[in-house]
Amino acid sequence: MRLTTNPVNITSVLACIIVICLSVIPSASSVRQSAASLYRNAQTAEKKLHTSKKTIRRKSEWTKVAKMYRRVVLTNPQSSYCDDALYFEAEIYLEIDRRFKDSSARQRALDSYLLLANGYPSSKWAKRARLNRGKLYLEVDNQKSARIELRKTTATWPNTSEGTEAKRLLANMEMAQKRPLSTSSKGLVQVHNIRHWSDSRAEYTRVVIDMDKDITYRQEQLESPQRIYFDLLGTTITKTLAQKDFPVEGDFLRRIRVGQNTPTTVRVVLDFKNVSDYNVFWLPDPYRLVIDISGEKPREPSSSNRSTNANNLEPRSTAQPSENPEDLRLTPPPRDDGHSIYQQLGLEPRRILIDPGHGGHDPGTTSRKGLREKDLVLDISKRVAELLRTRAFEVLMTRDSDIFIPLEERTAIANSKGADIFVSIHINASRSTRPRGTETYFLNLSTDPDAAEVAARENASSTRRLSELNHLLQKVMNNSKITESRELATRIQDAMASTLLPSKNDARNRGVKKAPFYVLLGAQMPAVLVEVAYLSNQKDEALLNDPNYRQKVAESIAYGINSYHNTLARTAKMILVPPTSVN
Repeated sequence: MRLTTNPVNITSVLACIIVICLSVIPSASSVRQSAASLYRNAQTAEKKLHTSKKTIRRKSEWTKVAKMYRRVVLTNPQSSYCDDALYFEAEIYLEIDRRFKDSSARQRALDSYLLLANGYPSSKWAKRARLNRGKLYLEVDNQKSARIELRKTTATWPNTSEGTEAKRLLANMEMAQKRPLSTSSKGLVQVHNIRHWSDSRAEYTRVVIDMDKDITYRQEQLESPQRIYFDLLGTTITKTLAQKDFPVEGDFLRRIRVGQNTPTTVRVVLDFKNVSDYNVFWLPDPYRLVIDISGEKPREPSSSNRSTNANNLEPRSTAQPSENPEDLRLTPPPRDDGHSIYQQLGLEPRRILIDPGHGGHDPGTTSRKGLREKDLVLDISKRVAELLRTRAFEVLMTRDSDIFIPLEERTAIANSKGADIFVSIHINASRSTRPRGTETYFLNLSTDPDAAEVAARENASSTRRLSELNHLLQKVMNNSKITESRELATRIQDAMASTLLPSKNDARNRGVKKAPFYVLLGAQMPAVLVEVAYLSNQKDEALLNDPNYRQKVAESIAYGINSYHNTLARTAKMILVPPTSVN
């Protein structure tokens, strides 16, 4: 099926807006008030829809919310809320298409994106709307329309993450055209790469299978010898991949095999020494199947006799005591869900992995003055690493230069290196210039639209994709790590609020939140994502431009990590050291 934009429909919408504008011209203040009220009503209705198990199944309820967003535009076409309303209207229609298989809703989403991109070209959402149109056309194999939209994105916004993604998609389209297809393979999805990270000591492997489009697959675990295979249905293997060797280190993952099992099915076989558990999840944009496999040998917690890090630093056996009275408090009483697993076992986290977000061709968010998230978070991350090393922690980084690392590779590095803590550092952005301050996230389901928006931006995906993660998260998340990650997030957030703000009650302390971030999926240790400030806010932008402020941010994050460690260290002493007998 090919989708084409009906120019008559768009013209009709624009004409409708013009007629309303000419017939009703309220005062500027009443326009702002009316638009704000209508927009808030639409947001409230959407939030209620997401939290109601009954209404979320009704197509009519979704359509009602979409119409509420459109009413903002029809009633006040010159309001600053119109671009927001159009963007979320499109997202609602895409969710209708996904849930109820309604192709007409997809067409409405395309129309909403077009009206946003053409009618509000200076909007923060314009570039994302144009890119999404290109991706939607790609999903239905409308190559011509997709190419037009993607080229417009790269031409208009060349130095943005959206422009970079559009370039990548265009390059993929060109490569696909150059790949020779036999008559039997036409219409099949191409499997073009397999990547893997493995560590025999930790008995952990992550395998990522890269494809051109969404597919269905089946899987099975076999014994004698132990292996897991995946049949990728409706696929064909590229000549390059068929000839590729997969060097494997150690003896946990023993071999990767791939081949065309049937004319329409590619089979990938993973041979292992032993397998105790594995999780499989699907990530879009670009499409890839991610497999996490754990062995039967339990992963040992880091200790003083572990090997030194890449910087040849020998960690001391115990942490240096802090002189800060905040660090000398007794271990907190058990929460409603009890102490975390780390606390119960008396384990001390010693190996820290710091993940500077974005990098390379992905700049992250960019301020009006040209500050780039990827540069700022790399600077902050290096400062955090240096501070932690002075406290005898072993610190690794996913990147220490301006390079791009896929989201799924970042967690794989942490797992394969046996990290005890994973902290991903980012800088926030908003469609409004008003929000500012810090917030810290841990992986969990969320119905908060603001949290969903942050996750969508960091995942380089759309908010509608987040709803697809619910089943995935329920399957992948390890409940013991949720408790620990929440505790780690709380320690870091409290430290940032105490260091960067005059009071913890300051509105800029945005608290600890939960959201489905791709970069945290599959982490086998406490893992959090820190948003240190809003680059879309002028005051926060000015602060981030100051190296002294970035040093304070780094100090607060390092202090939060150390505070979390000290809590567990005190618990370890209480558990492992027997009490003195009383005679």
